Amino acid sequence: MASLHGKLGEVAFSHSVDLPAAGAETVELDPSTHPQLRLVEPRLWWPNGHGEPHLYDVELWVETDAGRSAIESFQTGVRQMTYEEVGGALHLLVNGRRVVPRGGNWGFPEANLRYRGREYDTAMKYHRDMNFTMVRNWVGQTADEEFYEAADRHGILVWQDFWLANPLDGPDPDDETLFESNVRDTIRRIRNHPSVGLYCGRNEGHPPPSLDERLAAAIDELHPEIHYIPNSIFGTVSGGGPYGVRPKEWYFTERATPKPHSELGMTSVVTLDSLRRMMPEEELWPMGLHWGLHDFNLQSNQRARDFVAMIDRAYGGADELVDWVDLAQLVNYEGYRAMFEAQGQNRKGLQLWMSHPAWPSLTWQTYDYYFNPHAAYFGAKKGSEPLHIQWNPVTDAVEVVNYGVVGASGLTAHAEILNLDGSVAWQTEVGLDSGYDSVESPIVLEFPVAVSPVHFIRLRLAQEGASISENFYWRGTEIGNYKALRTLPEVSLDVGTEVVREGDEYILSTRIRNPSASPALGVRLVVVGAESGD
Repeated sequence: MASLHGKLGEVAFSHSVDLPAAGAETVELDPSTHPQLRLVEPRLWWPNGHGEPHLYDVELWVETDAGRSAIESFQTGVRQMTYEEVGGALHLLVNGRRVVPRGGNWGFPEANLRYRGREYDTAMKYHRDMNFTMVRNWVGQTADEEFYEAADRHGILVWQDFWLANPLDGPDPDDETLFESNVRDTIRRIRNHPSVGLYCGRNEGHPPPSLDERLAAAIDELHPEIHYIPNSIFGTVSGGGPYGVRPKEWYFTERATPKPHSELGMTSVVTLDSLRRMMPEEELWPMGLHWGLHDFNLQSNQRARDFVAMIDRAYGGADELVDWVDLAQLVNYEGYRAMFEAQGQNRKGLQLWMSHPAWPSLTWQTYDYYFNPHAAYFGAKKGSEPLHIQWNPVTDAVEVVNYGVVGASGLTAHAEILNLDGSVAWQTEVGLDSGYDSVESPIVLEFPVAVSPVHFIRLRLAQEGASISENFYWRGTEIGNYKALRTLPEVSLDVGTEVVREGDEYILSTRIRNPSASPALGVRLVVVGAESGD
């Protein structure tokens, strides 16, 4: 005689079983036999920006005359996943509320597969801080349990691919039975994770018809509450990039997607300190073959050449590495913010190609291999705010986009146009309400004839005087020409930092003040170790 015992949060349960020597038995428990398993008013798991991702501790063990054995413990969450097709587009609903999937693709977590719990937790914290709600496990390349556990903790939904690359990149499996067996093992292993929100059969193509049927049947049997799509770019979703830099206006006219978009990205240049970790000092400038080793080959990579051309055209280029990297940050901030802000029109969702790097790279990432955020990170974070004020560069409307805040009423939108010297050229303010999953356009900007050739747009959304969202843009009277920014004087900022210890953590609060009359553009905070210099 043996007995199975368990705890789900504070709820305890047990079940007796006769188990002969060398025998095995499957035990299924449900509220009909164990009423305590029907949770009353459970605390729900919510995606990032919609509520707390509450997790219950689960512990299972077997007791026999010899004592306790076979102990298993994990965390899981209570949530309901449902799906709708609206105008041909897939909508995801969690606990009855639509969640717009905003985030990015992962390939390998790390080129040498060295990630463990600490690294996954840091990466998912970054995704949470960027206001993301989903990551796509591209072609199922990330399999560690810690990946899903971190997604659970931080409220990040997982779009789970299976192991089928684009038909042009990889063959169909020779043994569909073996492939299905692996699929079933994977589903059994990850289905207790509340973060799992979507299954996809193949990247940029359909699985072979017979395998597609097997995949759908396996999910229907083993994880029936989760939706399955066969193809990452057709049907109720879209994809296909592009993967290089574009003017911000382009995203609003060409990538305000009517369906969840699975891949969209651009070159993403790291900061100077990370660049110096990537390659020898003598190889940093001018750009040479070492840059090509990090995905920025000017000889063969059109995306790299386009990025350099954008810096030349918009800002006049640079003759020194420090200046070029600074200008690259401005291009990245504009581009990554625009990719998400363009989605405000339809609010269907976007997965960056990519949000996470597997090696020291100069493209397709929001932070770098060393977990150092750069401009792409902050642009994506700004553009993906749950309640957000933004400028539409095509219509010149000021838009308030609501991705997940219920009942945002009594808001005030304030807009200013500033000359290059910081003087106010035009301003206005209006009141509005913002409904859940909506976009409002309360203001249309009016640019004075005498405004400086390059000027600034400063936006603020407030409620009862408290700021909710702020945004800042630079604009040229000649579209895309920001060369006059290079004439801004260097500003010496007043910076003060207060350090407070809370348990095992140190909290650093920094206040920055610009004492001059001139704007300071592109200010970046860096925490530096006093002894290590890191």
